[in-house]
Amino acid sequence: MTAAALRPSDRASQPVLASFGAPPVEGMAALDRIGTVVMLDRDSSLFYEGDAADYYFRVIKGAVRSCKMLADGRRHIGAFFLAGDFIGLDADAIYPFVAEAMTSVTVMRYSRRKIDVLISEQPRVATYLVGIMRDGLCSARQRMTALGHMTAMERVASFLLELANRADDVRISLPMTRTDIGDYLGLTMETVSRAFSQLKNEGIIKQQNVHELAIVDRAALENLGEAA
Repeated sequence: MTAAALRPSDRASQPVLASFGAPPVEGMAALDRIGTVVMLDRDSSLFYEGDAADYYFRVIKGAVRSCKMLADGRRHIGAFFLAGDFIGLDADAIYPFVAEAMTSVTVMRYSRRKIDVLISEQPRVATYLVGIMRDGLCSARQRMTALGHMTAMERVASFLLELANRADDVRISLPMTRTDIGDYLGLTMETVSRAFSQLKNEGIIKQQNVHELAIVDRAALENLGEAA
């Protein structure tokens, strides 16, 4: 069974990444026919919190983060969207967060009005998109529950495991900064850096460069990430 043929219920839960996946092949072709390619520079905003939610987006290349400023001035990152992920499926009339490019990004933009017309013609696409949204919301709840019982090291290890599950090999791309990871996991940048250093010193990971690492001891990382 190919990845494109998987139903949402067949996919593994992704408690720390958006990982909304892609619709069936025929549905993807139909979506792309009504989509528009948009390119963003790093740190540019795809949309802002409070903007009218007139579009859905799918990441083609690069990485996007969803952010929200808290009342005390701190930043909360709700999700990281990587290639293949959909953005905005769970928005109501307005977007509840700002979406920012972490790298140079290429996305496909879909008019919600055109999507409504498409799903009236192809109900299978509608079913799949609803499934993606449901899985995303379920994963977010699981992440919130898990983080409440995890140590800092367990949070970082779990995060790296989720990235690893999406990678083709043991090498992991890290388009986000340590500060991004901290704002996502509810940790300080210094705590994240210490966790990375400890994992490197224990031979569990190997840092290739600031935006790439390799998992050396998957079993040890799993023991940490699944400890909660």
